[in-house]
Amino acid sequence: MEKTLNLEKRLVKEGINLEDLINTALEMYIPHPKLGTKEEMVRKLREEFKKTFQDVNVCALVIAGLYLEEAGKKGLIPGLSGKEYEKDPVHLIADELLGIQIAQYIAGSRALFEFERFDKKKPGILKGLPPVMDDVIGGLIAGVLVKVCS
Repeated sequence: MEKTLNLEKRLVKEGINLEDLINTALEMYIPHPKLGTKEEMVRKLREEFKKTFQDVNVCALVIAGLYLEEAGKKGLIPGLSGKEYEKDPVHLIADELLGIQIAQYIAGSRALFEFERFDKKKPGILKGLPPVMDDVIGGLIAGVLVKVCS
């Protein structure tokens, strides 16, 4: 039997854990009585993240982001040195495109607007992540939050 690493464990290896994802989502969550208490929202988010971690397409997009991050740090993106990459240059938009695609894949068009909120504010764990991963994880969180609230 082939052994595979699940996405949650892969993210933990990068210093990103489920509690950080949930807490970051809660920072941007606008409470609504129909969605229940904070405790209920935490439970719903946890369940949806766990489901999302099983989706092969989400996994593939997040792993693509991890590889792009590694390539950027090593200066392996043509036309972009590792030093320039670390500054998160405005002309590098592939990271935003990955984040947008992850969010929209999970929760549809409405997730694009939620992604923009996360991308502008960089709440919670996002503010400490490197150039690609802040957008990849922002897309993941935005998608899950919109799906839970829909």
